[in-house]
Amino acid sequence: MAPQHYRNIATARDGLDAAWHPIAQRLWLSFGDSPQAFYFEPSDWAQLRYVTEAAHASLARYEDRMSVDSLTAVVQALEDFLTTEATRRRVRVAVEPEPVEWPAPLDYWSDIPSRWFMSLRNSGQSAFYTPTDVAFAVYVAEAMHRHLAAGVHMSGRMLSTVIKACSLLLTTEATRRIARMELTTADSRDIDAEVTALMEKYASAI
Repeated sequence: MAPQHYRNIATARDGLDAAWHPIAQRLWLSFGDSPQAFYFEPSDWAQLRYVTEAAHASLARYEDRMSVDSLTAVVQALEDFLTTEATRRRVRVAVEPEPVEWPAPLDYWSDIPSRWFMSLRNSGQSAFYTPTDVAFAVYVAEAMHRHLAAGVHMSGRMLSTVIKACSLLLTTEATRRIARMELTTADSRDIDAEVTALMEKYASAI
């Protein structure tokens, strides 16, 4: 592990505010464990702390809902810190992610956000995730849960913001194509291997 990475972990731990909402704490700490933070300067960390405070406020102001304006602002602000693979690809920052710990859905989440959250773990794009992608997904699932709890009073603006956040996690084929990510299925890999073997066999026979 590079010395700069050790400093990032120390900065994240030292800057943690125990009064923050647990999801905001997870988000802040995830940057210390993510390779893109290797590029961070003190100004990045100082501004990220401000954004994390805003994320905390968006979560703690109400227990059963979230302000669409606060959520939109936090999601937009987090893009500047290379939080998700979609942003990293857009600005051409390549990192080598390692396997990340995938937490269970929070106990109180309803079925839809719980299933959505676990679907990310089982999808091909998660191979490119860093800890910040996972922490961001927790934040988005929480917003999804609170949005759905509104029932017939669900906000269309909130839906747009949540879908925007989902796109940053490359959850649909359209967003993956925009990010130039191609996921090859196991079946197609097997077919390619068989075709290659046949071509090699034919070439050796002539």
